[in-house]
Amino acid sequence: MPDQAPLIFRKVLGSLRPVGRAAEDALATLGDGAVRIRITRTAGNVRRNALYWACLGVAAPMLSERIEGDAIDVEMLHRILKDRRGLVRVVTLPSGDTIKDYDSTSFAKMPENERAAFVDWALNTLSKWLGCDVTDLRREAEAA
Repeated sequence: MPDQAPLIFRKVLGSLRPVGRAAEDALATLGDGAVRIRITRTAGNVRRNALYWACLGVAAPMLSERIEGDAIDVEMLHRILKDRRGLVRVVTLPSGDTIKDYDSTSFAKMPENERAAFVDWALNTLSKWLGCDVTDLRREAEAA
């Protein structure tokens, strides 16, 4: 399963309420019909993982304003960061062509210390690209 923003909900007065932009966006796409929910225990530091995806959500539109061509979305920015960090396996096809397997290293399979190091590096990299302090990026993401 590819890495994606966690859909985190909190139990409030007997119902589930979204926590963070990813959960709000997912909830907004639902119609009035019933949905199936699978409750699982989360792996790793959930707050750090949620902060990472929230920072991507803040940085992607800001970086998109600085480039020409198609806009950068959160998933694309995640892949760019994984590629720059060397967390993408290059696969050689029988034809000799090479492709990048962006799902070869998932957050779920990484030890917590490696995931923490990646998130720290990614937030520092994003803040450099945006020309802001990493604490400002974190504050903006936490407010979103």
